Amino acid sequence: MDKKKFLNVTKIIISLLIIVDVVLITYSLVFDVSANIYDKILLFDIMTCVVLLFDFFYGLFKADDRKQYFKDNWIELIASIPFDIILSPFMILRYLRLIKIFRVLFLISEYFELIGKFLKNTRLDEILAVFLLIVIGSTLSLYLVDPGMNNLFDDLWFVVVSLTTVGYGDITPNTVYGKIVSLILLIVGVFIFSAITGAISTYFMDNLLEEGSFRIIQLTEKVDDLTSQVEKNNQKIDDLTDEIAELKEIIRKNNDD
Repeated sequence: MDKKKFLNVTKIIISLLIIVDVVLITYSLVFDVSANIYDKILLFDIMTCVVLLFDFFYGLFKADDRKQYFKDNWIELIASIPFDIILSPFMILRYLRLIKIFRVLFLISEYFELIGKFLKNTRLDEILAVFLLIVIGSTLSLYLVDPGMNNLFDDLWFVVVSLTTVGYGDITPNTVYGKIVSLILLIVGVFIFSAITGAISTYFMDNLLEEGSFRIIQLTEKVDDLTSQVEKNNQKIDDLTDEIAELKEIIRKNNDD
């Protein structure tokens, strides 16, 4: 893996860490969580902050203009501060941790081009759009043809579970029409996730083939350069051989005289 790909993978991993961290922090702020769960969320937040601080100061160390780097990325430094530890005496200020949400927004805008390119190249944008339409349409259909499945959220839960072919069995259709919709969902789910798997596999295989072709081209160019160098050396040897032959002829003539 070259340096550019390594940096891209690192950025994606850091982005995922931040998103998970924000979800957990928001959950702890909105809902009443037990002390045990809150401690685990706090531990994950601290670990994420350590990673973000390392990333920030590594970028600052590598930056040519550190003052400009700090000016452009100061929000990242603030988002990396574990406010739970520092501001624990002032519990009202815990809400400052939500500043990480801005970090997520910046990351989404920063990697939007990368993610968009990935979705377009794999055609996952089309597949996910079809998947979303199927989820919405199937949920509304079940809600209309099988009202006995409790509520709209239960219908959505059943549709997603069926499409992913998980099938927990906690919610089941009660009418014939509901079972027909369920059968269609099972068949469609197999095709959709097969298409997603195939699209991602094709994308990575194409990258591997492209990288392999690039290396073959590089090796071919090196072989051509070496061949050219050998031909030049052979030409020099031929020239030296001719010069030696001429010198021998001159020496022979001088001896004859």
